[in-house]
Amino acid sequence: MLAEIAVMSVTFASVATALGAIGLFLRDLFTRPPETVRQRLAFAPEEPAGDLNRGFFALVEESGTTMDMGTALAMVMGGAIVGMAVPLVFFENLLGAAGGMVLGATIPVLYLLVIRFFRIGNMRKHLPQALQAVADAVRSGQNLSEACQLVSQEIKGPLGKEFEFAHSQLELGHTPIAVMNRMVRRVPLPEFRVFATAVIVHRRAGGNLSLLTERMARASHDRHDTRNHMLAVTAGSRLSAVGMVLAGIIALFVLSWLEPDYITTFLQHPKGPWLLATSVILQITGGIWVWRILKPVS
Repeated sequence: MLAEIAVMSVTFASVATALGAIGLFLRDLFTRPPETVRQRLAFAPEEPAGDLNRGFFALVEESGTTMDMGTALAMVMGGAIVGMAVPLVFFENLLGAAGGMVLGATIPVLYLLVIRFFRIGNMRKHLPQALQAVADAVRSGQNLSEACQLVSQEIKGPLGKEFEFAHSQLELGHTPIAVMNRMVRRVPLPEFRVFATAVIVHRRAGGNLSLLTERMARASHDRHDTRNHMLAVTAGSRLSAVGMVLAGIIALFVLSWLEPDYITTFLQHPKGPWLLATSVILQITGGIWVWRILKPVS
């Protein structure tokens, strides 16, 4: 049985991959630009139109992954296809296929959200030190490219990699304005947006960049301390909310293990599934509500 399932899974994956490759080949074949159009390598991808597309584009950029939006969309679509096909092919269950499709499409998005969460947290922690290093480098007479190189050497993690990439692009001849606009997409922090704006204004109108950057470093440090203080103050409330949600789930599993007949009778009752769905919706709504109330400042 396991061998048959493995063979069917490999066959389905192979056919789906082949169909996808053929579709991409036909797209590139029939959508080639005219010969009169000069090809150029864009430094930063353009933001797509539409709120949903812009939100997914921002998620891909802020997660720091090397994938572009097309590759990420292909992962989501592939996960949805595989999640739909497994219950449909092996169990012939339409409801399971619908649930599998939603689950398969959600897993890549959750992966991007998780790595985005930890990446932004790491950058927020090291941003004051990075801005202070930029201010010291500019005050000592170094240019922006040398300041980015200094930060990339002192700061480890995703923020250091972003400054290292900025240094390499500045050395290749890209303008500081283009580099800052690119970095703002991948470093979604308010202090860095203000710093990038200051760099752009400085390139166009002049000004004391080192003084402004040093002030931004102090502001970022104060915001980081305030955020940590709020997280410490609300830790008990957040743990209580998580415990309330987990307690219901654990109680359901324990009850299904100790009294399976009770759960079966409840689900077979005409109002049982509706009551269960209502409780799940209320749990999700309450969790989101508490999370929004206790969410610290950005």
